[in-house]
Parts: sequence; C-alpha cells; structure tokens
Amino acid sequence: DERRAPGPGQIAVDVRASGLNFRDVMWAMGLIPEEALLDGFAGPTLGLECSGVVTAVGAGVTTVAAGDRVMAFAPASLGSEVITAEHAVAQLPDAIDFATGATIPVAFITAVYSLGTLAPLGRGERGLIHGGAGGVGIAAIQYAKYRGAAIFATAGSPIKRAFLHELGVDHVLDSRSLSFADDVMRLTGGEGVDVVLNSLSGEAMERSLGLLRRFGRFVELGKRDFFMNTRVGLRPLRQNVSYYAVDVDQLPAQRPDLARLLMGEVAELLSAGALRPLPLRVFPFAEAVQAFRLMQSSGHIGKIVLVPDQESIARTARPPTFAAHADGTYVVTGGLAGFGLETARWLASHGARHLALIGRRGADTPGATAAIAELARKGCAVKAVACDVADREALRKALADIRAAMPAIRGIVHAAMVVDDALINDLDADRLGRVLAPKLGGAEHLDQLTRKDPLELFVLFSSATTLLGAPGQASYVAANAGLETLARRRHAEGLPATAIAWVPIADAGYLARSKSVGDALARRLGAVPLSAASSLDSLPALLASGQPVIAFAEVNWSAARRHLPTLAAPMFASLVSGAQSDGANVELRDRLANCTAEEAQQLLVSMLRQELGRILRLAPESIDPHRSLSELGMDSLMGVELRLAIEGSLKVDLPLLSLAEMTLSKVAMRLASSLVGEGGAGAPADGEPAADEDVASNQVLEALAARDRAGDRLIA
Repeated sequence: DERRAPGPGQIAVDVRASGLNFRDVMWAMGLIPEEALLDGFAGPTLGLECSGVVTAVGAGVTTVAAGDRVMAFAPASLGSEVITAEHAVAQLPDAIDFATGATIPVAFITAVYSLGTLAPLGRGERGLIHGGAGGVGIAAIQYAKYRGAAIFATAGSPIKRAFLHELGVDHVLDSRSLSFADDVMRLTGGEGVDVVLNSLSGEAMERSLGLLRRFGRFVELGKRDFFMNTRVGLRPLRQNVSYYAVDVDQLPAQRPDLARLLMGEVAELLSAGALRPLPLRVFPFAEAVQAFRLMQSSGHIGKIVLVPDQESIARTARPPTFAAHADGTYVVTGGLAGFGLETARWLASHGARHLALIGRRGADTPGATAAIAELARKGCAVKAVACDVADREALRKALADIRAAMPAIRGIVHAAMVVDDALINDLDADRLGRVLAPKLGGAEHLDQLTRKDPLELFVLFSSATTLLGAPGQASYVAANAGLETLARRRHAEGLPATAIAWVPIADAGYLARSKSVGDALARRLGAVPLSAASSLDSLPALLASGQPVIAFAEVNWSAARRHLPTLAAPMFASLVSGAQSDGANVELRDRLANCTAEEAQQLLVSMLRQELGRILRLAPESIDPHRSLSELGMDSLMGVELRLAIEGSLKVDLPLLSLAEMTLSKVAMRLASSLVGEGGAGAPADGEPAADEDVASNQVLEALAARDRAGDRLIA
C-alpha cells in the first residue's frame, strides 16, 4: 500500500510486533459473520493490537510524538505500518520490548475493564477465570491477585494446569470437563464465587453462571453463544447477580475516553511492576500460517506475536559479531586437530589471546607443534593439554592446571569426537561407549566441572544427523542427541549453551581424512559439505540466535528425500514441500475424468490424505481412510478447513457435511460421484454405505457447536 498520512487525532506507527487473537483465526477462516466485527475499532480486518514506533502524528495530537515507542489498538495491525487513533495508544514502558508490548493491549485491557470497571473484584472475594493459560486469562489472574482476590482458574490440558499452579493460582481446574463446577462448589463449601470471567460456551457457560453467589457478577468474553442466540434461563440471576458482555474491541470505537484511561492504567501498573508481561511465542510474518495453526489448536500458553519481515532484513543488514575476551582463556576439546583446531584459529582471529587445547595425545598430536607455533605468531599463548575428556578425574585435573597457569576460563568449545560406523544390530555396550564417552560423557563432565567459572561461551559441536538420521551411525547420532539435550538443560538453567548441528565439514576433521565416508554421508543427507571457514563464519549469528540448539546446513531436499524416509514426517513439511515433484494435484480434474470408479476413489483418498495430514500434522500414510475424522483428531475448525481445501483443489462446491463423523473413504466416494458422474465412481464400494447417509442437516453454527472445545472461542 501507499504510505498514508495520519488525519486529525490520528498517528502513524511503524509496526515492530503484532499480537494475534482468536478473532483473527475465526475471521480468516470465515467462521464469524462480518456483523460480529463491524462495531469494533479494528473492523473486519486482520490484526487488532501492535507495538512500534510513531512515525507521524496528525493535527491535534499532543500525547505522543514521532519517535515514541508505543503499544496500541489498531485496525489491520498485521502489517508493516498502521494508522490508529490517539486515544488507542499508550507509551510503551522502557523496560518492555516490542514483542512483549504487542501482547498488552487486548489481554490487559480486557482484564482491567472486566475485573476493575464492570465487575470490580474486591479483596477477599473469589474469582473464577476460564482459559487461565491464555493471554487474557494470565492477565486476569495477575490483576485479580493485585486486587487481593482468591483465584479459581481452568485450563484444558495437564501442561497448562501445571503452568497455572506455577503462576500461583489458588485452585486449578479442568475446563474440558463439567466437573469444574462441582469442584468449585466443593472447594467453597457450597457458596460459589463472586465473579466469573467466562470464555466457555454451551452447557459449560450455563454451569459457570450457576456458580455465582449473591451479588455475583458474570462477565462473558466469548462470542459463540451470542451469535447462535443461545437461550439461557434467568433463574441463576435472581440473587442480585449481574451479567456483562464484553467486546473490548468496541471500547476505542465507542468509548474513547474510557479506552484512554484504561490504556494509561495498564501502562502505570506495568511500569510499577504490579503487572508483568505475558509469556509469548514469536513468529515472523513469513510464518503466519504456523502461527495461525498454533492458535487454532490452542497449543500455546500466553500470547502469539507476529513480527514484520523487515525486522529480519534489518538484522541481516547488521550481522552479529563476536569478540573474545583478551584477558580470558578459551578451552577447546579436540582442539589440536581437525575442526577443533580450525575453531581455535577462529577464536584467535576474533581476539582470543589465551587458548587451552585439549587432545588425548596433547602436544604429541601430529601437526600440533606447527599449529601452536602458528597461533603464537598471532599473539596467542597456547597450552596443549593431554587428556581424555571421557575421564572425569583426568579432566578435572587438566582444568585445574589450566586455571593455575592461565587467566579465568571464559569459554568452552567441545569438539572432541570418535566415530565408529556400525549397523545398529552390530552394536554392543563397548562400541556404544566408545562413541558416547568422549562426546556426551565429555560434555557432561565439562558442564559439571566448569559451573564456577565465569563462562560466557559454552559451545557443543553436534551434527545434522540428529535431525536427518544417518544409517550406520546410530551411536554417533545418539551421542549428539544427548549433547543437544544437555544444551537445552543448561539453557533452561540460565547458563550459556549452544549446540550446533553441523553438516559434513569438507576440509577439516574426520570426514576430510575419510573422503569416501564424507561423500557417502553427504549423499545420504542430501547435504552440501561446507568448508570449515564458511561454517565458522556463521558462529556469531548462531550464537546471537539465543537458541540452545541450532542447525547450520545447506541441504538438497529432493536428494535427501530419496534416502531419508524420516523427511516424510510433518516436521519437515515446510522444507521439503518445494522439493516435491510428483505432481499429485496437477490437472486432477482431468485425471479423474478418465478414471474408473475405483481409480477415482483411490486418487481422491490419496489427495485427501495429503490435505488432512497437512492440517493434523500427521504423516499422510499413517491416516486410516476408514476411521472417522473425529477419531483422527479433527475438530470443527479443522473440518471447515478441510472442506475449503477440497473445494480449492477440485473447484467444486462441497455440500455441508458432518465431516467429523465421516471417513476419508466416504468423502472420496461422494466427491467421485459428482466429479466422474453417474455410472462412474458414484457406486459405493462393497460394504460401504452410501455417503448420502452421512449428510448432515445442520446449519454452519450448529455444526461448529457439535464438537465444542474449550479454547475454540472468540475472545476479543
């Protein structure tokens, strides 16, 4: 779009991060009517909230200026720039980054408006918060605790309920079962709660309404029951109970002064530390599909945030750098030969002046004398240490000697390894130990023995084989998998750790000495062998990623697919999709027109397996075409997506079906009937009932309500 100038009372914001909300998923899939959004501030657009930098202000704007960091309600916020109203914006506290800032407006305004303005939750009162592990739920729990209330909260999975326990919730309940209502009454001695913040629908909503005691307040955040015009008996309201319906998207549009006050209150509470930022997961705009999919399945805790692609471009334009401490010592295991020695040279070129290089033969390693002299000419003091890192006591003594003779240890690079190729049925404990001991055992020893050193760098050299597999190298793959787990463990403890999964290094180390092995491995992996220099040049960026485990590889995915069946797994779908060349959906209608009934059904089942595998994140071949889709894990939203995918691929209008109770075989039969014609594929296969028996008479919303799941709600 062309850049727009803000009008009177408006500001332009360069978006640095956008919060994703369930209304975006519902709107993108066509599952809510436009009337549900027309009265809102964002309207029928994608994106409701963001953070960024003010680039321009319109006439009359006095509270912000160009260059200010802000968080905002904004229409169409899934873009690189937005125009929004002054009253929908607040200054972003200095301690909060942009990604975190994008999680604040919807969640915290909803919580403060609901529990502070409409249904004030007082000290000592009880509040029931449904969907406690979502963005609004976590914000509401914090605000309720700030107000001194006792908190009951529900969540739909054991992991989310465990998270709520860690959050300090007084009573954590299961939202996927109506038993939460009985639990609340039991825990309160039959009294119930003072406030319910509701996002459940159907019977769960009605049971929640019945949990209120005298003068209770019920705050409805969901949308489904409104647009289904659900009828609710008034009996639960007889004891001076109040009912509130909240659509926070309408506040900036209909009550601008109140929106401004609430934004200011939230900013003050965050600055004062009374409220804390929400947990979040960040996706670049280029991965919006994955972000929407995660929210669709309610598979996240807290908020999902999207960041514009230009952020990545900006970071790429200023590549990260690495500077070693000249007054620190860097220990490299396997550092007297191969890739370990190349790493030592790289450290020296980036400012390291004290290197301790560990190898089993120490200074007697072939070529070590020349390498040490070369490093000395670069201004490095080098200590060659003879030590088997698999021997914990020997390594402890070696590290003690290094500390006594050299400055404090600032960095560890673990490059030691042993390779022993063997098919898995030829392995025994001795052969496994030969590979595991130096690589994984050595890493464990380094982790344990350097806990008191002022480490800023702890790098473990892993291999891309942990992701892609390597026939004949089970012990090596296992050792590297353990290495990566160690890195994740240290990272979780707040300690420096980066395990890098390298592809074969062409000019250094074991594979350089065994060219035939390296060539065979590269062919099996479909990976292009890289030079040591080009691989190590990536180290600053890999370290700056902040990831405990990261792979660096150039892979020919088409070649790799021929050798590695594991690449058919859903986790590789986005990588290998562009490499597929079987043309399964090319001119599908033309192919069907020339098929027999049986051929058409087989072809359609294959196509449907691919689509359902993509939606459910399952390997297509694992999907049983004779099992009902509900048994396979498909819910109402996924059913709508499958229908849209079928219509898009085949250019047909698929009548409304109760897809969840159908099988792929039956769906294929019905499609074949319409595409091939009478007398073609329309006849049922032996033993299969006609697909017409499965046609549902429900309307769209009734079909969506048939498999209600806590979490499949619109919360604005």
